[in-house]
Amino acid sequence: MSGGVIGLSERGPGHAVFHALFTQPGMLRSRGRLAQFFGVSPLTEAGRRWYDGALGEIAVGELLTKLDSGWTVLHSVPVGRHGSDIDHVLLGPAGVFTVNTKNHSGQRIWVGGGTLLVSGTRCDHVRNSEYEASRASRLLTSSVGWPVPVRPVLAILDPALLQIVQKPTGVDVIDARKLVKWLKRRPTVLDVNQRAEVAAVLATPATWRQQPDTEADLNRSQAFQTLQTADRQARRRRRTIAVLTFMIICATVLTAYELIKPLQLVP
Repeated sequence: MSGGVIGLSERGPGHAVFHALFTQPGMLRSRGRLAQFFGVSPLTEAGRRWYDGALGEIAVGELLTKLDSGWTVLHSVPVGRHGSDIDHVLLGPAGVFTVNTKNHSGQRIWVGGGTLLVSGTRCDHVRNSEYEASRASRLLTSSVGWPVPVRPVLAILDPALLQIVQKPTGVDVIDARKLVKWLKRRPTVLDVNQRAEVAAVLATPATWRQQPDTEADLNRSQAFQTLQTADRQARRRRRTIAVLTFMIICATVLTAYELIKPLQLVP
């Protein structure tokens, strides 16, 4: 179920991921009654990765609500013609920031300059974050007519460990839980008039995307909430079945032991 078309400033965190989950093939699986009974997830393996990414964006979006009214926050900003988006774009006294959110809950993150490892696997998060900010700066500069620097931030959600042995040159890598405090401590770089000029074009789709995309602008938040409910129910069902299976195995072993025990006592 999808709602109507919404504007850029109305988008919630994860908006573009919702669109991908419900429109791209291979994200969701159809489940019959038997599959639902046994707690089969409505998400495929590929869909699970996107789903977890959406949960990460939602969590960071909630954290960003703690910024005061001096900040403008946009979520899931569409860029270009090929479905790309920036998770969060922020405008405040400290300037303009693009925030690339990564949900690596429980994983160990190692950062050495431009190299970032997630549980030992190299990822392009730093490079992609830098590219997003560069692209945003170019588009905003073109719209307002004066240079608008944009600072890229890579926000890591709930890592088991975030070890930064060498800071990347052009990207700030931050534990997402510390992001708001970090932003509030940044020095002022834009005055009120400059912020007003940038704000005037920030939420205009034409600033970011050359052609409108009605399908991508549909509000799918309710559909995602329904998907969340189905996934939670499937997870609870699997846990229940696992517990019942364990109890049945224990009861079976105990019964077998009670039957064999008298035989062991016979001389």
